[in-house]
Amino acid sequence: MNEHWIVVLKERMDPQLLQWEEAALAKYSMDYHHFSPVLASQLQGKVAECIASPRTEEELDDLLSIAAELGVPLTIRGNGTGNYGQCVPVTGGIVLNLAKYNKVLEMGEGTMRIQAGARLGKMESTARKAGYELRTMPSTFQSATIGGFLCGGFGGIGSISWGTIWDGLVRSLKIKTLEVHPRTIELQGDEVLPYLHTYGTIGILSEVEINLAPRVEWMQWAVTFDRFEQAFRFGQSVAEDTSLVKRLISIHEWPVPSYFLPLDLPAGRAVVLLEVDTTNESQLERILSEYEGHMAMKVSAEQYHKGVGVSDFTWNHTTLWARKADPGLTYLQLNFDPSCALEQISSMKKEYPEVMNHIEFARQNENLLISGLPLVPFTTEENLNQLMERYEENRVRVNNPHTWDLKEGGRSYAHDRLWEIKHRNDPKGILNQEKLKRSAVSGV
Repeated sequence: MNEHWIVVLKERMDPQLLQWEEAALAKYSMDYHHFSPVLASQLQGKVAECIASPRTEEELDDLLSIAAELGVPLTIRGNGTGNYGQCVPVTGGIVLNLAKYNKVLEMGEGTMRIQAGARLGKMESTARKAGYELRTMPSTFQSATIGGFLCGGFGGIGSISWGTIWDGLVRSLKIKTLEVHPRTIELQGDEVLPYLHTYGTIGILSEVEINLAPRVEWMQWAVTFDRFEQAFRFGQSVAEDTSLVKRLISIHEWPVPSYFLPLDLPAGRAVVLLEVDTTNESQLERILSEYEGHMAMKVSAEQYHKGVGVSDFTWNHTTLWARKADPGLTYLQLNFDPSCALEQISSMKKEYPEVMNHIEFARQNENLLISGLPLVPFTTEENLNQLMERYEENRVRVNNPHTWDLKEGGRSYAHDRLWEIKHRNDPKGILNQEKLKRSAVSGV
């Protein structure tokens, strides 16, 4: 790449906003794609030539203008907690680090307006002090940013009641275009949906307004069962019971709980991790007895968000704990059919006994979603692909976490429209290059 842009950037931007050191370039060009040995190999050595960290809208616009004028590849980063290489600059250039663009701008009645780099942990704390809480957030919420979550995430804690990022979470967005004179596009309602989970390929999300949920006093439970099947049936019963107010239902086949060292759970037993309204305690105890479960840990609502919580072992934090113990493990992302999920899980377990099941319950479009994030020993990419193919042959949907291609990952809302939007907002095609393949639309 012509290095003229480096000279221009140094001349026109505050040097305090720019980092050029090798250590910084390596740090800010990384996320958690190393959960996938496939991605770790494919993205090895992909680093930016500059890290830019604007603090104000003026600084952000200046940077976008320079990048557009000189055609410099630009990759957007929240706080690097994603798992698919979303923020890895495949073609070099600049990583736009939005972690310092992080103000909570306004608390409304059940709403919050924030800059894209605001951390979800701070947002959750701010909301709960005002009598609200976030509707959904990833297990990495203490460090993840709202922009990173909306552009690279899907759901998480709270999704069992409030759905995914597409289910009414976002009221409005402000999107910056990558042009010499950057425009600010304001979107509301359903207009925001195509921009969610697009890895920052079709515009720069700069500001967000979200809907909040009323604050609930959450107790945290870890309950154990002799067999995984019991744990699953208990979890599905809790998930389907609309009278129970819950924020989290996470099921783990043994030996997965053995990786959760801080919880010190009993050996040889399947575990369900729960966040449930304190007012539902007696009702939940009756259901637990019905499915012959045993209480292993109970944390009162007064201790919520104080120290280690059960959510620190759910969603992709499960994978994190497992890989700490065994770096040879990786994972899949699956959606089971709620009408026959246990049969699908059992069938694949018989064929692949090495698969360690991990289930998360959520809702999407008000329908129950049974998501699998099983742990699997990695041998070869070919064997991993064969395993995913077998799940698909058993009518299990696979969202491939071993690709950095947006379409292959299977989560974008309106993939056939993305190139049309990108052409308007990023006419030179320099936003997060290679993550959105050109095959969707010709002539772009």
